Amino acid sequence: MSGPQLPAADDPLEPPTPAELAALEAAVGAPLPAPFVAFLATSNGGRLEYALDVPAGERELRVVFWSLFSTREPLPGLRANGKFLHELASERALKGVPHGYLPFATDGGASVAYLDLTPEGAGRVVGYIEGLPGWTGVPESAFVELAPSFEAFLHRLYRVFEEERSNPQ
Repeated sequence: MSGPQLPAADDPLEPPTPAELAALEAAVGAPLPAPFVAFLATSNGGRLEYALDVPAGERELRVVFWSLFSTREPLPGLRANGKFLHELASERALKGVPHGYLPFATDGGASVAYLDLTPEGAGRVVGYIEGLPGWTGVPESAFVELAPSFEAFLHRLYRVFEEERSNPQ
């Protein structure tokens, strides 16, 4: 990945093992893009305090997908929340997410970022953005394209509260 400095996650876990990556690819049914694997090597399960602006009706909505999922298996007796394989199964059951979509981060609520690894999606990044009550002017919950690739998604992010928003294009 070249160009401007890309976001770094806070408090990441160790990089994924080859077995963890293989299990993830088997579960999603597609190979993981190289930029995503490289990002996991430095950000697995960390926190990403960066935002991006998502079109929401006549305005933009700031979304912070701050919690990155982890390839690690949960320790015995602990919950599996935040683990890729658990989140993938949950998103398929709760939202009907198609095979080929890989959830990789959440805003801590119901909004989730996905890699679209379907043949049609070709590695774009899609977000399920949780809607707000109608009086806010924000549309209903919906899936929206966030970027045409994972690398483009990373380039759209800006540091929350520390930088002025610059042109993400």
